[in-house]
Amino acid sequence: MPEIEATHPEYTFIEVDRDVYIDVAIEWGIMGIPSFVVIEDGKETGRLVNKLRKTKEEVNAFLTSVKS
Repeated sequence: MPEIEATHPEYTFIEVDRDVYIDVAIEWGIMGIPSFVVIEDGKETGRLVNKLRKTKEEVNAFLTSVKS
C-alpha cells in the first residue's frame, strides 16, 4: 500500500481492519481485502470491492479512473 499511497497523494487512505470492524465491512458491502471505496463530500464516487485479489496495476487504474 505505501507505493499506491505515494502514487496518489490526492487521496487520504484510511485502513479499516475488517475483522475488528465487521459492522463497517457489512455496511459498506466489503467482501474482499483490500477493497477501496472513494468518498468525496460524504458521497461515494468510486468502488473497487470484490472477493478477488487486486494487483497494484488494477488499484492504480481504478484510482486514476475515479479522478477523471
